[in-house]
Amino acid sequence: MNIAILLSTYNGAIFLVQQLESLFNQSHASCEVFVRDDGSQDATLQVLQGYDVKLLPSTVNLGSKDSFVALLNYALTNSDASYFMFCDQDDVWYADKVEKTLAKMKQMEAKHGDIPLLVHTDLEVVDASLNTIAPSMWQYEHTLPDKNAFTRLLIQNTVTGCTVMINRALAEKCLTIPNGAIMHDWWLGLLASQFGKIGFIAEPTIKYRQHGKNTIGAKGFKVNPLRMGLGLIYSLVFRDQDYLKHLQVNIDQARSFLDVFGDELDDKSKALLTDFISLEQKSFFQRRVVIYKHRLLKQGFLRNIAHFVKI
Repeated sequence: MNIAILLSTYNGAIFLVQQLESLFNQSHASCEVFVRDDGSQDATLQVLQGYDVKLLPSTVNLGSKDSFVALLNYALTNSDASYFMFCDQDDVWYADKVEKTLAKMKQMEAKHGDIPLLVHTDLEVVDASLNTIAPSMWQYEHTLPDKNAFTRLLIQNTVTGCTVMINRALAEKCLTIPNGAIMHDWWLGLLASQFGKIGFIAEPTIKYRQHGKNTIGAKGFKVNPLRMGLGLIYSLVFRDQDYLKHLQVNIDQARSFLDVFGDELDDKSKALLTDFISLEQKSFFQRRVVIYKHRLLKQGFLRNIAHFVKI
């Protein structure tokens, strides 16, 4: 049962050998590694030449999101893979990552059939030398992986791309990703939650390396009660608009989702997206009605208090 591992590289030679070694030492052996380099100027290409990878021809710097889309399209066309996994250049996979993720995927297929499916896992957060910063990124960030409804994912992503496996049914719905999509993993999460199912493994399968140049990275969640309280008072008194500006990328992503999949959505989902997209045009009271009506919530009680006050 073939699995396509999709690796996008860019000036990653310093950590790449450790990642490649972890890919080729998986307990599940039936994997093909597809690599697209996004214009590296270091020794990345020389490192790749020492491994049995399928290197896509590439001459244009696309950025992380579009590079992964190009990889997915190529693997769909040029392999018979049933499943696709996304891989960053600077991490290290546990030896049983593929095996465990595939087992969860098979459980979901047995339960749900041939619909778009996504499986993701927790991560061990490590520093540049692979020393543990936090044994669980979900605990570190106070993330709740079971809160993965479409409405929640519109507000906050909980799917980390470098842990993800998707089936071919989901991959075929993701042949293009619009400019309004924030990242490929977020877009995949929205697709899976709307048209299929999301599963998760509540244990880490990867050493998630933090080295100062991560595209996204792990961010610990700590609350300063005084600072939070003053911020909430400021938002209420002065009707601070910064929060809505911060949400604009989420709104743009929702607009793109409606544009691309509007014909496939039921009336309830269309109404949800339409209300969310028009949030800026609504009054102070109407915005809170929209958030409550559609359960457009964040992760955790404290985040949602701030969300309701600042929106």
